[in-house]
Amino acid sequence: MKDFNYLRKQLLYRKIVKWEDNEITLDNGTRLSVEETERDCCASADGGFEDVVLDAAITYVGDIQYEPWEDEDTYGCSASVTIMHNRNIICKAVANADAGNGGYYYSIASFIVHPINEEPYTVHFVEDSDE
Repeated sequence: MKDFNYLRKQLLYRKIVKWEDNEITLDNGTRLSVEETERDCCASADGGFEDVVLDAAITYVGDIQYEPWEDEDTYGCSASVTIMHNRNIICKAVANADAGNGGYYYSIASFIVHPINEEPYTVHFVEDSDE
């Protein structure tokens, strides 16, 4: 498991050349996805990328912005990361994790980084109790 600053360094000055719902591919072949990496029982986590602009160099990766939420059945947290080229947003990574029925369980969404010719690694994105 790597930390978010390591992920940020891997993204800077790269271009996004391909985009699918929950995966982007950079110009060096590295793939980055948002996936549920842990869960218990009926909790869940998911995520993906929105508003992607291809072929723009990444010059800034924002901090993870958390937004906890609750309803009558459970609680969770939504999170987002803004990826920019100069002052323009070129991609947003978003994820959500909840604590399942009655709030008794847990879930975690992570960035999974697939570098070319290396083992994939995991970077924590959001879990149900993040604030």
